Amino acid sequence: MVSTQSRIRVIPAGLRSELKEAAFNHGYRSENGEADGWLYFRSDISVPGEIGLAVAEGGNVWFLSVGHPGVAAELNAPATVPFPQGMRAAFAFSDQSALRDALHRTYVLSSTLPTLPLHEFEAAVAGLGDTEAERLTRVRIGQDHFRRALLGYWNSRCPLTGISEPELLRASHIVPWAVCESDAERLDVHNGLLLAAHWDAAFDAGLVSFSESGQALFKPHLGAEALIALRHLDLTDVPLTAEHRRYLCWHRRRYSFD
Repeated sequence: MVSTQSRIRVIPAGLRSELKEAAFNHGYRSENGEADGWLYFRSDISVPGEIGLAVAEGGNVWFLSVGHPGVAAELNAPATVPFPQGMRAAFAFSDQSALRDALHRTYVLSSTLPTLPLHEFEAAVAGLGDTEAERLTRVRIGQDHFRRALLGYWNSRCPLTGISEPELLRASHIVPWAVCESDAERLDVHNGLLLAAHWDAAFDAGLVSFSESGQALFKPHLGAEALIALRHLDLTDVPLTAEHRRYLCWHRRRYSFD
């Protein structure tokens, strides 16, 4: 684990402008002060969470700190200590390109993780009543928000097959919309997988599920043709968080995989 101690100094003007450009180009366009060698930024729209950027003297290590707890837990990057007060984690990168990639992922995660999709959905349906037509409109709007969140979270690619054509991707609820106990569950990005259409159909019908490690599980009565269609690519294990596993536990029990 990299340490920031004795590495961060007053940021030279040239590197300062590069940090500001990196933040601006990845959605963090509101400067939010400076302290102890860190520059702080926020999104100028609704994406939550503050970030901090810093660079080691000489520009050989670049640092990102994040205030969003979900991003801190899910950003796949080398952690560093200590991180600034008020932030949840910090990460170190050997070059600016890796820092920019992490900034992009930070912005995407901040815009898809709970509870932003829920808040956007609630704002969009605030004026709707309780007629049958309005209830259907509410479901359509919610599913549109859910799909956008899943596309962002999974980088517009089925994590199982690698298929990336949007027309072939489906936003698959793990616990179905109608069964969820609240809109928070319905709009929770962890209650979903972005699956290729044939996998979505099989998952929705309970013919396939996923283990705690993200490995595909198949019902034993599936025919040879169906198995060939589902397994015709080299499948990878789906990367799961603890929240994904909680929802998938329901799915496996519902369809008698456990």
